[in-house]
Amino acid sequence: MLTAQPATAALPVGDPNSYHVLVTKSRPLNPLNYIAPDLVYFPGTNYVMRSAVSANLSNLFAGARNAGAPLSVVSAYRSYDEQAALYNYYVSIYGQAVADTLSARPGHSEHQTGLAVDVGNANGSCGLGSCFGDTPGGRWVAANAYKYGFIIRYPDGYQSTTGYTYEPWHLRYVGRPLATEMKTRGFPTLEHYFNGSNPSIKSPTDLTTVDSSGKLWNYPANWSGGLAKRSLVGSGWVGLKAGFATDWNADGVQDILAQWQDGRLTLYRGLRGGGFQAPIRIGTGWANHEITVGTWWRGSTYPSVVAKDSAGRLWHYANNTGGALSSQARGQIGSGWQNLRITLADYDRDGNQDVLGTRTTGELVLYRSDGKARFISESRRTIGSGWQHIESARAVSGFQGPGSYGLTARTSSGAVKHYPITPRGWGGSFTVGTGWQNYQQFR
Repeated sequence: MLTAQPATAALPVGDPNSYHVLVTKSRPLNPLNYIAPDLVYFPGTNYVMRSAVSANLSNLFAGARNAGAPLSVVSAYRSYDEQAALYNYYVSIYGQAVADTLSARPGHSEHQTGLAVDVGNANGSCGLGSCFGDTPGGRWVAANAYKYGFIIRYPDGYQSTTGYTYEPWHLRYVGRPLATEMKTRGFPTLEHYFNGSNPSIKSPTDLTTVDSSGKLWNYPANWSGGLAKRSLVGSGWVGLKAGFATDWNADGVQDILAQWQDGRLTLYRGLRGGGFQAPIRIGTGWANHEITVGTWWRGSTYPSVVAKDSAGRLWHYANNTGGALSSQARGQIGSGWQNLRITLADYDRDGNQDVLGTRTTGELVLYRSDGKARFISESRRTIGSGWQHIESARAVSGFQGPGSYGLTARTSSGAVKHYPITPRGWGGSFTVGTGWQNYQQFR
């Protein structure tokens, strides 16, 4: 079995022209007197910023205005000399130690990139004060800035990371894809995002597949209902019965649980820099089982396995260590499942994993759980039909952006589809791609 060589760890972006450039107290612009390109005046003001920032900020302001929280620009681009004058002023008033928590030194300021904008309430209330975060405008910005490509660059509680006190007014443009990814995956700062890691499977929402030649591919989610460019992450996967991308040992990196046609169950621990450790055999005798992986017991540290055996019995195998499974840690949770395919998903969005059972006739039946490895005693509700054409399905969070949830599935005709799940049930399904007939989708 071969896996791809570890990828070069993702490094913070140093190109000052990039929308993703990381500028901090310890990472100055290069050159220090950098002048941003394509600077334009924001309409109706004397404030200058890069053209993409201006266009997207105009849309953000329109959204805030429509929500009843009108905003205005308080500060934007500052040259090296302007930043030097501002920093020196703060030093003269507060002293250097305090000034360094309030203002960047020249050559170290995001405002010099033309990508940073300070915003405030149109009526001037709070000004550039932390109280802005508690106003309707501040709350709207915190919840919606990502939709327009902005992040709150210096959030509350992260001064030890960013070096700056809470600035709810300081917006940094990074582009909509990155802003959406950070919001969806819960990265509070650019420092957290550019942490030097670059695992082969970027997130639990990625689509991982094996092609007919045994090559292992990963398709990162783009957080807006699609997939980004794929990467080859392994080879030699011929003979796979089913694959599962999961953080098996809860270290924050996606691993692979592989079920082989010869009955082996093996674990490939993901590496932060890319690639996987050598496989560990964590079980045998699984050739005649259909399995699915998830957090069957709510609050568990590790994901576990729910398996259907050839007699139609349903078993829960607890993962108590992040390593091997043990038959002593299993418990029977059902019987009579011979004619049902199983998928774990929180269909009713109550925080507990449910089992979705697909009958041979195509009906999709909901078996709700209580979060303690038990099914709720109730009539089983049919929640779909025509599912006999779905060959594999997997529940994912964030595929369409923050707060979204649903199933990504492959049909027998080779289409990959997404079925949103909302608190009210199914949303409108859509096709993500076609031509996947010869790919085995991880579940």
